[in-house]
Amino acid sequence: MYVIFLIVVTASLVATAAYFSVFGIASMFAYNYIPAMVMGITLEFGKIVVAVYLYRYWNLISRLFKSILMMFLAALMFITSVGIFGFLSQGYQKTSEEYNLLSLELNNLENEFTVKTGRVNEINTQIEQLPAENVMNKIRLSREYGDELAETRDRLVQIEPVIQELRVKRFSYESHIGPISYVARMLGTPQDKVVFFAILMLVFVADPLAITLTIACNMVLIRFWKQAKPRPEDTVKTPAFVNNFVTRARTMAMEAHQGTFKEDRKQTGKARGKAAAAAKAGKKKQQPS
Repeated sequence: MYVIFLIVVTASLVATAAYFSVFGIASMFAYNYIPAMVMGITLEFGKIVVAVYLYRYWNLISRLFKSILMMFLAALMFITSVGIFGFLSQGYQKTSEEYNLLSLELNNLENEFTVKTGRVNEINTQIEQLPAENVMNKIRLSREYGDELAETRDRLVQIEPVIQELRVKRFSYESHIGPISYVARMLGTPQDKVVFFAILMLVFVADPLAITLTIACNMVLIRFWKQAKPRPEDTVKTPAFVNNFVTRARTMAMEAHQGTFKEDRKQTGKARGKAAAAAKAGKKKQQPS
């Protein structure tokens, strides 16, 4: 049961790391996406094959060939790790850029809303500060600022629902990157730096662990196959007198069979001789005297 569990976990980890690596490499070469993806898949298979080959034939290959294969294995692990890093960082950068653009747009609209609201309050305050008996001046100011007030109020009516919608979207993005921002605030470091080290730790764990589990899986399977084969000490040994008895019985049976076969041949030969003599006698009787 543990062997099956180990195989499933190893295959899942290798497939996940390969998926991240292949799409990460392909995203770095967007203009040649399909060829880059094919190259990434072949590199992943080559990495696994080299690791398994080194484990299985370590004692059969020369030291120079071992060094060459280990160098290629290290280079393949570095390349695939770069692909994983690119895939994970690309996802974070996309979310971060969208969040930054959303925050920038929201801040601009909020500033505009604040300025225009202050302008409306300023105009209303100027009109209200005039004495009650200066009705003509109030009417004059109202007419002077009437167009500006109408335009400003229309703009406020337009941007207010947009601001509410952007706030909801920003809250949704913050819920996605909330743990990262919390860790960044707790450590007192920039958020991008925290994400960089987090992705780096994932890269250092994913690919080496996939190779290690692949080798461990081979070790378990080889041991399992050796245990499944019958061992010489597990075979039942037949006593010597039984083997002698069986040999004698077989010899006697063969001799009896050969004797019966010879006797049958003799009887057959005699019968054929009698038949031939009778045929000759019949021919002589039939000839005229």
